[in-house]
Amino acid sequence: MGNYGYTGDLSSMSRKSAMHAPDDRPFDAPTSHGLSFSGSGAEYFRIWIVNLMLTVATLGIYSAWAKTRRLQYFYRNTQLAGAGFDFRGDPKAILRGRILAVALLAAYHYAFGFSLKVGVVTVALLLAGLPFMMRSALRFRLSNTVYRGLPFGFAGGIKEAYIVYFVPVAIFVLPGALVALMPGNPGVGAIFLLYLCWPLMHGAMKAYQHKHLMAGDQHAAFGLDTADLAKPYVRAFLIGLGVMVVVGLSIGLSVYLARGQKSAAPFAAFLPAILAIVLAYLYMLLMGPYILVRMNNLAWSATSFPGIRITCAMRTWPYLRLQTVNVLLTLLTFGLFRPFAVVRTWKYRVAHLSVDAPDGFEQAVLAARRPPAAAAGDGIADFLGVDLSW
Repeated sequence: MGNYGYTGDLSSMSRKSAMHAPDDRPFDAPTSHGLSFSGSGAEYFRIWIVNLMLTVATLGIYSAWAKTRRLQYFYRNTQLAGAGFDFRGDPKAILRGRILAVALLAAYHYAFGFSLKVGVVTVALLLAGLPFMMRSALRFRLSNTVYRGLPFGFAGGIKEAYIVYFVPVAIFVLPGALVALMPGNPGVGAIFLLYLCWPLMHGAMKAYQHKHLMAGDQHAAFGLDTADLAKPYVRAFLIGLGVMVVVGLSIGLSVYLARGQKSAAPFAAFLPAILAIVLAYLYMLLMGPYILVRMNNLAWSATSFPGIRITCAMRTWPYLRLQTVNVLLTLLTFGLFRPFAVVRTWKYRVAHLSVDAPDGFEQAVLAARRPPAAAAGDGIADFLGVDLSW
């Protein structure tokens, strides 16, 4: 993922390998490296509880500093080839983003209460501004993530950001606006039909994010398109159709068995319907983790940098078991297990990522350099690139 500084023996080995053909490097030099996490739930619990108390005491203002501390803890304890990552974002920029997000949310909810004109202007501003801000948030997050001293980055253009994000933003913004503009009109609900395109929208956002990643001055290559990334949704939909057929047949069988009883229908008559309901519930429970796992595996395994390939090999059932235990223990401890759950999830995801450099990891990462200073226009974008996420 981009070199970012080197010391001692690794530097000597890299310079030596640069003077020889790849086949001349030491036969035991590793070419594949897995990521690992050295933190623990107990350590993060101490950070989490302090962050929580200070955030409450400051009415949410400290949340920006809390997020910086959280990201620094997780990044600095995430290791790749013996070196950790880091996050160097300015908490004040995160705070600006959160104030902006709260202001936008408040304006969206209350604008039409002032006047129709104010509401229309607010919606237009949201449609025009949110895609730009989402792109800027990616730039902020990645440019402040570093590995061995050099930053990552995001090179996605503004025009493509509007193509990718405009429809998802419209789905979020327009329903409330249309209800205010056309109260009682049943046609307003038609806007929700756009959700049928969500697999393609999600795939387009993933592709936009991954194909414009940078490690230093090295641009990522991305081998999939939007349709490829939408395939997990297609599989989930086909499985859902099969579940619906089974549920329908099971309920029909239960009704038939119940009608055939002269006295009160025994429990056995309704057993098929009960099993069908359980099956439907399991489907809904499983599809979220399934899509997340498949999308991550596809996106990361299709992302590469010069001389470096990335592989993501998460599995659905282990991830589902992990999240099920996390949810149950969080509920049983009234939320106190939350930091342990976050660490467990991060460890699992990191453990299933690996980086392969066929010509040698150090040889590949030494090619990365710090990107040139941003142009004036990009400087403005970076200033506005506040982190909108929580």
